Amino acid sequence: MRRAPAGFTLLEVLLALLVLTTGLLGFAGTLGPVSALAGQGRMHGRAALMLVSRVSRLRTELLAGAPACVPSAPGSALHPSGLDESWDSSLSANIVEIRIVAQFRLPRGIQAETLSTRFPCP
Repeated sequence: MRRAPAGFTLLEVLLALLVLTTGLLGFAGTLGPVSALAGQGRMHGRAALMLVSRVSRLRTELLAGAPACVPSAPGSALHPSGLDESWDSSLSANIVEIRIVAQFRLPRGIQAETLSTRFPCP
């Protein structure tokens, strides 16, 4: 009785390469959208940090003016990271309302994050 030689046939190797190549091409196709989403997440994170920082500064200014209740002047700033922020505040019934908007560019256009908060007069 004759034994078949050990190893793979050419057809088996070609099929394995086809399956492997198809999987790698599918994986490579997801890298672009994943990279774009990571960039968007990074910009949203920067915007959130900037918004929290601006609220903290405006609140400090409000508390520094105590006992008078004078809202901060409106303003804007352009950051080196590409974020453009603007803020304004208003006073009504011993409550200072603050609104901050952070805008940034993404490949699909300009996006904005808005933070509105209220502080009681000190």
